[in-house]
Amino acid sequence: MKNLFFFTIIATLVGCATTGEQKDENINTKKGAGIGAAVGAVAGSIVSDDKRKGAVIGGVLGGIAGGAYGKKLDKQAKELEEIAETKRTDQGIVTKLKGDITFKTGKSQVRPEARQRLQQMADIMRKYPENQITIIGHTDSTGPGTVNEKLSRERANEVKNILVSNGVQASSINTMGVASTDPIASNQTEEGRAANRRVELAITMDESDSSRQAE
Repeated sequence: MKNLFFFTIIATLVGCATTGEQKDENINTKKGAGIGAAVGAVAGSIVSDDKRKGAVIGGVLGGIAGGAYGKKLDKQAKELEEIAETKRTDQGIVTKLKGDITFKTGKSQVRPEARQRLQQMADIMRKYPENQITIIGHTDSTGPGTVNEKLSRERANEVKNILVSNGVQASSINTMGVASTDPIASNQTEEGRAANRRVELAITMDESDSSRQAE
């Protein structure tokens, strides 16, 4: 029953973020206790619009972000929405470029259009030095698992390098690759595979570091 209660709260918050309407600005900004990676995984499932998928993002995001940091995450999410697919959850922000403009099959080099958008995203992220960013690389299911694991890490690192070269602090970014284990579309179609070749960014702010919190 307790898990269902948290699930209902998270679903409501994500629904607000999806429509771009802030029905109750206090929901995201009030101070809240962390709810842990387990409930975070439920949020990740909703973020990916599929209860069976997205646990990776949820586990990274972890607990509720509130107070002044919550307000800053709200503001940053609105700015990122202009450039990329972005959702504000109660834990933080999940953002990604459309998979079909990011990578070719078997490649880690970012396409020119995606590179330009990442540069715009870096311009926004530089304004929020409190960010803790985890970049998660994904592949489609084409090719051996060991190759896809390496490729997914390379994709995440390629995006990190672009952000860092455009002024985002390297120390605020972690990367990981999950190969084809967390698809958001069917790998049976070309369109689905293109969507799965993606990099997602999970953005949080460390509320325990009070010295970095804005007034």
